[in-house]
Amino acid sequence: MKNFWYKENIEDPLKGIIRYLRNNGVNTESSCGHEMDIQCQYILNGSIKDIHNLVWHYLYSRGLDINFELSVIHKVIDGKHYTSLNIKLPIDEEFKKGLK
Repeated sequence: MKNFWYKENIEDPLKGIIRYLRNNGVNTESSCGHEMDIQCQYILNGSIKDIHNLVWHYLYSRGLDINFELSVIHKVIDGKHYTSLNIKLPIDEEFKKGLK
């Protein structure tokens, strides 16, 4: 029965790819067949860890609450890959003043 968990818990269009990803060591956390969206666990390593540390220390050194989000975006268009990273910081005015 444990091999059939995805048949009962994953929406149809994504069942195959989620099983494939999980069988190859990728920890999928959530998915939506309507939006064709799969969220996976991403292990901090390499430059994303360096950026995490830089942002963390920057906020800490200014006595600010350490709240931020790093989003990795990797797109493939016509076989070419494009990767970017977005840093999201709180939008409240007090936080903005502390960044200066």
